[in-house]
Amino acid sequence: MEKQDNTSIRSSISTNNDESNTNDNELALRNINNIEKDDKKLADQLSVNSEISKETIEDPNDPKYWPRKKKNFILFIISLAGMVAPLSSTIFYPSIIIIENDFKTSGVLANGIIGVYILFMGVAPLGWAAYSDTFYTRRNVYLASFIIYIIGTVICGLSNSIWLLLAMRLVQACGASAVLSIGAGTISDIFHSFERGQAYGIFYLGPLVGPVIGPVIGGYVTDYLGWRWILWILAVIGGLILILIFFTFPETYLPPKNLPNPNNTTSNSRRRKRFDPTSPLRLLKYPNMSLVVVYISITFAVIYIQNTLVGPSFANIYHVSASTVGLIFLAPGTGYMIGSVIGGKWSDYVLIEGKKRNNGVGYPEMRLHSVWIGCFFISVSYICYGWFLEARLHIALPIIAMFTGGFSLVTVYNSVSTYLVDAFPGRSASAIAINNLTRSLAAALFTFVSVPFEKAVGIGSIYTIMICISFIGVFCLFVVSYKGKYWREKINSRIDE
Repeated sequence: MEKQDNTSIRSSISTNNDESNTNDNELALRNINNIEKDDKKLADQLSVNSEISKETIEDPNDPKYWPRKKKNFILFIISLAGMVAPLSSTIFYPSIIIIENDFKTSGVLANGIIGVYILFMGVAPLGWAAYSDTFYTRRNVYLASFIIYIIGTVICGLSNSIWLLLAMRLVQACGASAVLSIGAGTISDIFHSFERGQAYGIFYLGPLVGPVIGPVIGGYVTDYLGWRWILWILAVIGGLILILIFFTFPETYLPPKNLPNPNNTTSNSRRRKRFDPTSPLRLLKYPNMSLVVVYISITFAVIYIQNTLVGPSFANIYHVSASTVGLIFLAPGTGYMIGSVIGGKWSDYVLIEGKKRNNGVGYPEMRLHSVWIGCFFISVSYICYGWFLEARLHIALPIIAMFTGGFSLVTVYNSVSTYLVDAFPGRSASAIAINNLTRSLAAALFTFVSVPFEKAVGIGSIYTIMICISFIGVFCLFVVSYKGKYWREKINSRIDE
C-alpha cells in the first residue's frame, strides 16, 4: 500500500520532462496533496536525498532528481557566472571621471559606458532566452556568451577612443547578460516549484555580489593600477568561469519527449526548432507578465538613480573621497545579499502556508503575498534616504536607509522573479529575460536623466516622486496576486501560440 502511495505521489511530481516543464506549477503545487505533511516528506526525499535508488524514480535522467550535491554545484556555478554582468557594470563607477579625462570627452559619453552596458544587458537576454527555449540547451548558451564576453572585454582594454570603448561595452554586455535569464531556466530545470524560492535566492547572491564589490574593486584598481586594469581583471574572471563551465557544467535542459510533427499547424510553437529572438516579447501580452514588470521597472529606476547620484551626493554633502564612496556601496550591497537569502526562504514559507490555508491546493500567485512587507519598507527607506541627504543629517542615517532599502527590494524581487518562473513553465528563461529587459530599459534611462532630474527638483523630492510613482506598481502586484490565477488558467493553453 505504501509503495502504491509513493508511486502515485511520484507520478504527480514528474512524468516526463516536457510535461514537467509545461505544467510544473500545477504538478508541484496543486496536484501534490498536502505537500506540507506526509507528501512533502516524500517530495523532499525525491528531490533532496541523493541515496534514493534509481528504480524508485520513473525518470532518473530528469535533472530534478539528480543528487542534491550535483544540483547545489550547478547552482554555485550559475551564481558565480551571474556575478560577472553586474560586476562589469558597477566596477566602472569610481573611474568615470578618469576615463572622461583620458579620452578628453564629455561627461555624457563617459557615463555612456555604463548606460550602454545596462541597456544591452537587458536587451541581449531576449536572444539568449529564445535560443535556449527553442533548441533546448543551457550549456551551449553559457559557453558562447562567455566567449563573446571575453572578446569584448579584451578589446575594451585595448580601446584608444571612447567610441570603440562604447561599442565593445555593448559586446561585453551581450556576453555577460545571458546567465541572468538562462540561470532562471536552469533553476527551473533542476528544482521543483516548492524549492525554487530558496534556490533563486542563492542563485541571486552572485548577481548581488557584483554591486557590492564592484565599486570597491574599481576604486582601488583605478587609483593604484589604472582603469584599464579593471578590464584585464574582468577578462581573467570571465576566462576562469568559461573553463569551469566547459569542464564541469552538464546540460540541464532535458529535451521534451514525443515531439509532434513540426508540419502540424496545431503544434506547440515552443516545440518547433524555429529561432525567433523576439519571441519572449510576446509574453508581454499577458497581464501576469506586463503588470508584474511595471513595479520592478519603477523600483530599479530608483536604484539606478541612487547609484548614479551616490558619488556626487556624498562627495558634495559629506566631502568623502572616491575610495570612501566605493565603500558606501557596501551598505546596499550587503542588504541585497542578506535579503536574497532571507527573501527566498520567506517566499517559499508564504507559499507553503498559503497552500495550508487553501485545503492543500497551491498555485503560483500565493507567492506574491510575500511582497507586501518589502514594498512598504522600500517606500519608507528611499524616501528617508532622500530627505536625510537633503537635511544633511549624520552620514550613518542615509547609509542605514541604503541598507534597508536594498534588503527590502531584493526580498520583493526574489518573490516576483520566482513567481514568473512558476507562472510561465517551459518559458522561464524568456520570462526572466523580459523582466531583465524592462528593468534595464528603466535603469538605462534614469542613469542618463538622474543628474538633471536631481538638479530640477532636489535630492529629497526626486526619491519622493519616484516612490509615489511606484505605488502604481504596487497596485499592479496586488491585482496580479488576486486575478493572476484566473488569467493564467485562461491563457495556459495559448501560452506558446
